[in-house]
Amino acid sequence: MGTRGLEIVRFRRRYYIRWHQYDSYFEGLGAKIVASIPANPEQYHEWLESMRAEYAARERALERHVYKIRNGFEPDYSHFCEFATLPSELPRLGDYDAEYIYIINLDHEVLTMNHSIHWKLGNIPRQDKLWLRAIADSIYRYKPTISIDVCPEEHMASLALELPEPNPWIEYNFRIVAPRTNIREARKVFLTHVLARTVIEYKDEIIRFGREWSPDSFPFRELSFALVSIASGQAKFHSFPAQRCDPRGCSWRGCKSNHLPKLPGWLDEDWAGDNAPLPKFGSMSHRPGETPGASPTGTMYWLEDVLISLTQVVDGKSITQAVTCGIGQRYTNFQIVVLSLFEAAFAEVSFSDNGEPFVELSDAVDLSPLRAEYCLSTHPRERPELKPGMKVQHQRGEHMTQSNCTGTARRLRRHFPGLAALATSSRSPRVAAQHPIWEACLVVSPVFRSYCLRKYRLDDQMRIVAGPFVRLEKYHKKRLLSFDFEYMQTGKILPMMQLPRYIWTEECNWMPVIGSDRKALMLDIAVQFEPARQR
Repeated sequence: MGTRGLEIVRFRRRYYIRWHQYDSYFEGLGAKIVASIPANPEQYHEWLESMRAEYAARERALERHVYKIRNGFEPDYSHFCEFATLPSELPRLGDYDAEYIYIINLDHEVLTMNHSIHWKLGNIPRQDKLWLRAIADSIYRYKPTISIDVCPEEHMASLALELPEPNPWIEYNFRIVAPRTNIREARKVFLTHVLARTVIEYKDEIIRFGREWSPDSFPFRELSFALVSIASGQAKFHSFPAQRCDPRGCSWRGCKSNHLPKLPGWLDEDWAGDNAPLPKFGSMSHRPGETPGASPTGTMYWLEDVLISLTQVVDGKSITQAVTCGIGQRYTNFQIVVLSLFEAAFAEVSFSDNGEPFVELSDAVDLSPLRAEYCLSTHPRERPELKPGMKVQHQRGEHMTQSNCTGTARRLRRHFPGLAALATSSRSPRVAAQHPIWEACLVVSPVFRSYCLRKYRLDDQMRIVAGPFVRLEKYHKKRLLSFDFEYMQTGKILPMMQLPRYIWTEECNWMPVIGSDRKALMLDIAVQFEPARQR
């Protein structure tokens, strides 16, 4: 039968994805995968070492022939033609519309089915196909589990890292203040909109794998760096030429527009211009001597005069560690952002007249509607079996991201308070950092400051000059975020409104580029606006 599926091997945190067009259901591809894993302990360990050796060789070949970017280099795809895409630590599995997904995790020795069913790789219950009979619906829709009534827990596994118990104690004098989430200015609203689109675009990856990521892991660092870079105005924006299709994945056979080629992990001159080769966000591609990605390799770093600290749990201990780090580097007045995948806290450190540090800080604020308890890497017992008489439980925040939750400034602030606070707490508007005249205006008077912040330059041609407004979608009457844009060369004003669906490429389209020395294009975060309907 035409049941689509993915067979994935994870090795050294990278996911090698194979596509199956047919027979991918549990009794088909699932049974074949289980049968391919030896049940005998001695044979299992031999198989495991053989698989690890095989994928270590693949990794070396990919590094040599594909990932390492060099002048005049042409990637050799023959080393990964059996895979659906280049292996990455941040897999985008939603692009395949697969009904069944199997992950053979060689790092942690776990076989995962459909993200939420976790078997110990060396102890799958095979007698009378117990593993198949034990698969059950959980109380959470589309998140299957393993029936504890049918299968002993000794066969089950968990991939989630244990979250530390929150420690509220702060070792400095402090005062709790409310975080600033006022995003009335066009710049702040636009950036918060891009931040929200980023979280929504990667929500499936966060829910599926987020509890497996430590703060120093590649996906955690890259996503966090993307958020703080966009919020602070340090990210730049890249556009594609307008055309009547989406060059990322146009499926119209007769289309004569330009389309992105199969990417080797970066964009060439045709699509990136002077920035080529421009790595794609999440790609393992890199220049010699550099590491993949755009983010700093540590979990604590400075973004201009703001100390960014990545942590699993935002609590008093994580704030204390960040304050101590900043003071240890002889900073006397600085801001801190403590960031997990789900929350953020904001702090400002100063010194009193007697030389003692004092901290003004916020409580932890939710970044978005997503919550840590939604994650699927946890033990199957965290997803109780749905039994007769029980009701399906709705994880409201996950469903909220599928609604029009970014359509107005008010909705952005309500549903994404942590992201709004990130955009509001920024000290360094990009327009000021890039243009000395603007920077001078910002300190002259409140009137000049208001004027400068009201206009936000997006690229060399376009800037936002008014808004935000709320305009209605033509047919469905959705409330959509809108601004007035200005062509800087001609002064022409364009009333524009958010385009919620990316079917073709409008003239006003932007994708964030994060990083300075090591850059990455967030190809999947396409923000588009179209001319507002005239009344």
